[in-house]
Amino acid sequence: MEYGDWSNPVIVDLDGIGRYAIITNALDAANCMSEEWPVYGGAAVSEAVLVCLDAILGKVSAEDSRDAFLEAAREAGLYVKSDSERFH
Repeated sequence: MEYGDWSNPVIVDLDGIGRYAIITNALDAANCMSEEWPVYGGAAVSEAVLVCLDAILGKVSAEDSRDAFLEAAREAGLYVKSDSERFH
């Protein structure tokens, strides 16, 4: 898992009007939170970026980075598609 690949991608709405990002690994998540995140700051996003970087380096599991990304999305109030909605 070179970039902290996730077993299940996360589909998140970044701007509230249906512009979804499909995040498949810790590297994509770190980039998304650093460059495209619509909410500035927050404890969960700061922590999630660090966890994602650790996952890229192999210090934590890829799934830990996925969980941290999901927590950051919740903190930011972003809509995340559920597993049952994924590709419909």
